[in-house]
Amino acid sequence: MSSLFAALGTATNALDVLEKAIGVVQNNVSNANTPGYVTQTPTFVARPFDPAGNVWGGVDSGAVRDARDIYAEQAVWNSSQQAGWASEQASSLAALESVFDVSGASGIPGALSQLSAAFSGWSANPTDATARQQVLTAAQYFSQSLNQASSGAETIRSQTDQRLATTVGQINQYAAQIATINGQIRQGAGADAGLQSQLYNAIEQLSGLAPVTVRKESDGTATVLLGGQSPLVIGQKASPLQLAYPAAGATDPYPNAAPDAQLLSADGHDVTALATSGQLGGLIAFRNMAIPSVLGDSQQQGSLNQLAQGVADRVNGLLTSGQLSAGPPPVPGVALFSYSAASPTQAAATLDVNPSITAAQLAAGTASSANSVASQLAALATSHNAADQINGLNYTDFYSGMVSGIGQQAASASATSEAQTQLLTQAQNLRAQVSGVSLNDQAALLMQFQQGYQAAAQMITVINNITQSLLAMMQR
Repeated sequence: MSSLFAALGTATNALDVLEKAIGVVQNNVSNANTPGYVTQTPTFVARPFDPAGNVWGGVDSGAVRDARDIYAEQAVWNSSQQAGWASEQASSLAALESVFDVSGASGIPGALSQLSAAFSGWSANPTDATARQQVLTAAQYFSQSLNQASSGAETIRSQTDQRLATTVGQINQYAAQIATINGQIRQGAGADAGLQSQLYNAIEQLSGLAPVTVRKESDGTATVLLGGQSPLVIGQKASPLQLAYPAAGATDPYPNAAPDAQLLSADGHDVTALATSGQLGGLIAFRNMAIPSVLGDSQQQGSLNQLAQGVADRVNGLLTSGQLSAGPPPVPGVALFSYSAASPTQAAATLDVNPSITAAQLAAGTASSANSVASQLAALATSHNAADQINGLNYTDFYSGMVSGIGQQAASASATSEAQTQLLTQAQNLRAQVSGVSLNDQAALLMQFQQGYQAAAQMITVINNITQSLLAMMQR
């Protein structure tokens, strides 16, 4: 009888073990689409078998094996960082490109053409009041076109600042979440598949936002560093990032310019240089490089301001070199444009027609030539005269170069974004093949465990029948 009871205990224990295994499979199926979840596999441990010592063997549950492959995870994180950077660059540059017209029919090139045409018409009729008024009208349109382009680019800079703040906030949230999970792991929940899913999902989301390196510690926690250097998470402590916009120094070339964005660690150190990828890196690169190339910063005036100041200074210089009257005394011409000379990085934003000028104050020529000034002004847009150029380019070509440069960057970023998105998808698919849940495999395992469960249950039934028969024989 003792051997029967031992067999009954062995079979009953097998039911418990197989029930746990079936639970693991069911959990896999339920979480097949859960972000960060990987296949869990039950294991079995044989009990000792020694009939002489009344030890009858059987099976116990072993540790549940995790199918996560850290190399596959790291491949996804790396691809996610590059995809995040390229995506932000593509969308931001496309927005900046849309501010500028490239057709030549409107915007700055259209306004520059109209201004040249007005000067040309005036040079043909230097004393004509209508021609003079058309110059003022065209000049107003030109200044408004520069104002609008500057305002559009400034709006994008402001929107980028908002997105930067949002991105930094998200990074800090994920860092705090990882620190909380680390605390739970230290309290003994490291083997929890659901907790591990939350941890790796948070790391993956974080990798799309910032360039992070992750190191798994011996206690199961995750240490996360920005750019491999600045701590974001160590154990249960998260170190939040901060944004700052330090004012330009008094010795900088353009001390009144709008400041660049600066990324600070929790202890106040400048870690901007570490933001080389992820959405954060893409936004900072756009904010501190692409936008200043147009609007300027403490180190550069910005191409849009160069154009505004270049045209205004040249037009004003020619007009004031002319004469309204030979006198005596001679009466010089009046400047057509005004802008904030104290803030060169605001030239495009503040460009305007001189509020005190009248059409009669436009000087078309000099004492020796009635239309020499107007004739030079008519050729400004496409002049090959060094005095009429910026960096060796006439005003039309300078504007075209500025816009085409932005367009080329936008096209390159878009192509890179598409390629990086494909690489990220490939990395995620490879990870799924290595450690993802296969419903077909789980179905086969479930059938295997159910059959084992049924066999163990049948064994209990057989033992029960034998026991009943023995008891009946003893009663007789």
